[in-house]
Order: sequence, then C-alpha cells, then structure tokens
Amino acid sequence: MNLRQLAPDGKTALCGILNVTPDSFSDGGRYDTVEKALEQARKMIAQGAHLLDIGGESTRPRPGSHFVDIEAEIGRVVPVIEALRRETDILISVDTWKAPVAEAALAAGANIINDITGLLGDERMAAVAAKAGAPVIAMFNPVMARPQHTSSKIFPTFGFGPAFTESELANFEQLDIQALMWAFFEKTLARAEKVGLEREQIMLDPGIGFGLTKRENLLLLQELGSIHQAGFPIFLGVSRKRFLVNILEENGFETDPETETGFQNRDMASAHLTSIAASQGVEAVRVHDVGVHRMAAEIGDAIRLAQKMEDLNLRQYK
Repeated sequence: MNLRQLAPDGKTALCGILNVTPDSFSDGGRYDTVEKALEQARKMIAQGAHLLDIGGESTRPRPGSHFVDIEAEIGRVVPVIEALRRETDILISVDTWKAPVAEAALAAGANIINDITGLLGDERMAAVAAKAGAPVIAMFNPVMARPQHTSSKIFPTFGFGPAFTESELANFEQLDIQALMWAFFEKTLARAEKVGLEREQIMLDPGIGFGLTKRENLLLLQELGSIHQAGFPIFLGVSRKRFLVNILEENGFETDPETETGFQNRDMASAHLTSIAASQGVEAVRVHDVGVHRMAAEIGDAIRLAQKMEDLNLRQYK
C-alpha cells in the first residue's frame, strides 16, 4: 500500500471517523450497533471517503472517557469491520493502541493500524504491524510525553505503562513543542526499526488536540512541512477540536453544538483547515463530516495541483 496515494490523482484522502463507542466527544452512542455503524459508513463512502477509521475506545478528556478492556474493544470494532468487508473493499484503519485489538481487527479485514500512542502504548504493537505487513499511523501523543502538564491532566492515561523514563520526561520539559514532537517520534521510529517495520509503512500524525495549548496546536500545524521533509506522509486529525472552537468563540461565532448554526460552524472551521492541509499536500485528513471536508479538500488540492488543471477559459456569470 502506498501511503502517499491513499486517494487517486495525488489528492488528499478523506478518512471518515466511525466511533463505535458510547462516549466519544462528538458522536458518542450514535453508531454503537453494527447496523447503525454500517449506515453511517455507507453515508461517508457515498460522500467520498477514501478510508474509514473505526475506533472502540473514546480518547476525549475526562470525565467523559473510560478505559475499555481488550475483549470489550474487540467486541465493538470487529463485528463492524467484518460487516463492512462483506459489502465494500474500502480501506479501513483501526483506531487502537492495544496490540490484541489491532491483531483481531487486521484478521477481520482492517488494513491499517492507527495508534494514538505512536507505537509506545503497547510494546507489542510495532511487532504486530511488522508481522502482518500492515501500515501504521503513528501519532505524537503529548499527554504521554509530559503527563504533568496542565493540558495533559484532563486526558485519560494512554498505554499499559510509562513510555518514557523519568530522566527522559525531565529532559522533555526543556523542549518547545516542535522539538518535543520529534523527540517522541525518535522513540517511535526506533521501536519500529527494532522489529523490522519499514519506514515506508509509517504515516506520522502531529497529535493535534491531545494535551496541547491553543498556541501549541497552531505551532504544530505550522510544523507540518517538517514531517514531509523527514520523508513521511502525514495523517492529520483536526475535526471539531477544542482549539478551533476556542478561536470561533473568541471571534464571536456561535459554537453551541446544540444549535444548528453552532454545529455547522464547528465543521466549517474544521473544513478550512482541511483546505489548508490539502494545499500543503497532507496525504490524509481524519474528519467527521465527509461531505463538508470533501469540498474543502477539492479547493486545496486544486491550488496545489494547479499545473495539472485544465487551462480553461471560464464563462462569465449570467
């Protein structure tokens, strides 16, 4: 699988979010049966999704999320993956940091492992991916890299144990957020190399929205080019993140998700970032509303791929 071409014609791929959990921050409980999940999957595919990301454990800030044991998580994601495989060959990523869940999902027909702990939450995860020949989305997880930070304390604990030594954590405190991201990825890549997981099988996710301040989220978005420069494709998840809502609130826009305008504004703000990401060549964006983001991505892609566009003389408006 070429992670740089998950969508045709060099475009940015749209990854539709399918949370099969009762407590996700945006759509918890909506798709917690196989039939409901299938209905939403069909909708996203019809809207233009290139892959689906299926998750059985919420990562929202506390107190809204809870640890899900391995068997329960498998019980949530595997039936949905199996059902999807009976009717579509769309690419599927499984959103989990637990190696047994990833193994079960791959056996059921998933193609990609999306690990929000960057292969550091479960020491077996990299080996599972390498053995299966499965591509991995490895996310920078600031919560794990600085657990005592104010922005980290509101999140659940990720991983079966500490990913870093006390000495490493102390050194991390001296780093700015961009340097911290690369220090985290250095350990991710070392673990991958140790078990023979090829660099070509890895996408990097800058971890937007996980234990970050508003400024840090924005700085990491400025840092996307460095991921490409390091030779990795980018997987970006910004849909409905809190820092976007904060920007809207500070500028007087309605953000209450209980109102139609507030809900739409959250998706519109998210879509603006998708357009920017597509113009910069981000390979995949993880989104809730595929239809809104498809329009945004098409505009961004058109700018980036301008040399390939038809040199068309446009008609005037009537």
